Amino acid sequence: MAGKNVSSVDGKGRILIPQSIRDAANIKADEKVIVEFDPASRAIVIEPAHEKRLLALKIALADSPGSLASAATVLAKLGVDLVSTQSHSSRRGEAAVWEVECNPGKATVSQIKSALSKAGAKIAEAKLE
Repeated sequence: MAGKNVSSVDGKGRILIPQSIRDAANIKADEKVIVEFDPASRAIVIEPAHEKRLLALKIALADSPGSLASAATVLAKLGVDLVSTQSHSSRRGEAAVWEVECNPGKATVSQIKSALSKAGAKIAEAKLE
């Protein structure tokens, strides 16, 4: 049955998703899932990523207001679908790093690199997962 099930969290924070739920959600072994916490309902939501190919990018940009928004706009215009992102300052007020997992759609890494460069950002690392 795919409804509600009780699972335990082990000492390393891992949780077993019951087979009936994995089957219903079409989650296969070693597949990526998206884990999200909803503070309003205090619910943890787990959903399959189901991306055919994920591109992991590490993007270097200025640590200034609007830099991240400019880079995100570039990716949106290229049709890049963001699956997960995380950003932090590497040198406060000077440089920041934006780590992105995305489905690049029809965009190539070189197209993404070129477009980000025009927006003042640089791909420090790119790998298909």
